[in-house]
Amino acid sequence: MTDDKLWWETLQGGPVLLALFDVHDQVQSANAAYREAWGMAPGALPSWSDLWAAAQAQGLGPVGPPERRARSGPRAFEQAWRDGRRYWWVEQRLPNGHLAVTGMDITGQARPRPAGGQVLDAQVGLELLQSLLADSSAWPLSVATLPATTDTEALLGRIRGEDRCARLADGRLLLILPSTGPAQAVALGERLGAVSLVEAAWGDSASTLLARA
Repeated sequence: MTDDKLWWETLQGGPVLLALFDVHDQVQSANAAYREAWGMAPGALPSWSDLWAAAQAQGLGPVGPPERRARSGPRAFEQAWRDGRRYWWVEQRLPNGHLAVTGMDITGQARPRPAGGQVLDAQVGLELLQSLLADSSAWPLSVATLPATTDTEALLGRIRGEDRCARLADGRLLLILPSTGPAQAVALGERLGAVSLVEAAWGDSASTLLARA
């Protein structure tokens, strides 16, 4: 077995995202973590542009436009994704012109949190919620939604200092309630006029949690 094959088989089922593109930017191989993140079907080998378009159509993939692909030497960058995750990517152009791509989910790494006293936009709120789901000190964690017509100034004056508020894409307000169990969340929700209240379950992503809200 070659060193390259041993490396690939060792990491094939792990959490690191791995993919190899040919000189025409078409996928030659990708491990399960990479396929899951991009919504790729098993065995599919799309081009980079088709991969990007398909992910966006599924509500997956990065927030911004496609990144410039490395043309020579390694390139590393951080990227925000539409489901609230953040990935650290390293691209390496190989001597034969192929592009090796490695990614790692860095959502749970400590980073400054948005200040209170403001209504966050939907993407920032999603990223904050995803980071709290990966932070054991924020559990138990609950979220509540309020009608789009809620007086935001009055609401911000009534929530706790550790809570955060974001405006969802459909106009509703999302309250993120860290270190808040069911009984306390119900009491807060009733006081603030919440129309739905959901406690996070282990294994939830921000998007799956919001789907229940």
